Amino acid sequence: MEKLILKDNTEIEIEPGTGISRIIAYVEDYAALGDLAEKLTRDNLSEVKNEAENGSGTTIYKNMELTEPNFKVTKQEQGLKIMFGLRYLTEDEIKEPIINTAIEYLTDEQALTVKTLYSAYEYGKLYEEGRRAIYNGILFKCRQKHTSQEGSEPGVAPSLWVALESGAEAGTLEDPIPVPETISISGMEYEYGKYYKEGNSVYLCKRGGITDEQAEAMYGQKEILSFPPSDLVGQYFELVTI
Repeated sequence: MEKLILKDNTEIEIEPGTGISRIIAYVEDYAALGDLAEKLTRDNLSEVKNEAENGSGTTIYKNMELTEPNFKVTKQEQGLKIMFGLRYLTEDEIKEPIINTAIEYLTDEQALTVKTLYSAYEYGKLYEEGRRAIYNGILFKCRQKHTSQEGSEPGVAPSLWVALESGAEAGTLEDPIPVPETISISGMEYEYGKYYKEGNSVYLCKRGGITDEQAEAMYGQKEILSFPPSDLVGQYFELVTI
């Protein structure tokens, strides 16, 4: 029998001469099949050695993944005969985890300039604090670690998600930051000294009761609020234009 040796040194005996795209192996039962399936991860298939019979030669494959459908199973007297295949990852698939890691280190402002690189919100996924996701076209940031489920979506659970400056760059009077319609249920991170647009009106984020001397130290400070600027005029905002 030939052997497939995965990155973590798991060895799988396979029928000789079947080829990497059509691999035939044998397992005792479905529990063993489940154990094998757990081993065939993208990371474990990043380097696969195909060792020929009697150690007569070894072929090394890089950056592989299971083809679909994953397994074809046939019951036999002494166990299960399984057939599966491997394929090479595309260049985009190889770069994907590198990009996903890199974008997590961006600031919120930088993240908005590459918004399309972030994944859509998923149910049943563990989100760590600080992770970002797209929901209904808006980029959100996770406020506390949780597993997503119905009722905890961005825009529904302000304790879990905050809307970032959707579509905004500068936050200047000429280019104010749009406030999403979901603000009252999702919350939004406002920054002192920046301009925000709600409907056709523009507001300056400016705390009431702050003196000119105190104002300079306030610039750049951020606060998460669950109200639109029009509800907080005189407290957190000043109406600039209508």
